[in-house]
Amino acid sequence: MTKQPITRYYNFGVTFRWIRGDAHIAVKRGYVCEGQAFVVLWQPPYEIRDRPGDDPRNDKRTWIATIPVNPIRWDDDRYFVNTACAWALKNPRFVDLKNRTDT
Repeated sequence: MTKQPITRYYNFGVTFRWIRGDAHIAVKRGYVCEGQAFVVLWQPPYEIRDRPGDDPRNDKRTWIATIPVNPIRWDDDRYFVNTACAWALKNPRFVDLKNRTDT
């Protein structure tokens, strides 16, 4: 399988991770980047977990939930963010509603 681009969005104390072509967004606790090294330009007071050895297509043990999405809209950032926020507000048991990065 060829590598696909990945987009991530951190808010509510979780990372929403979407791989192009997937029909779901994976939700992971904390700020997580797996599969390759990354650079943090701004670091709020939360723990960053760099997981360079993890395969993003085979890491279901770290998911706390999945959100069904339309894979055709992968490159629509507003769709991604709006879907993630709407899910978080409907699922407060999985997230920290006080830990918002978009306010």
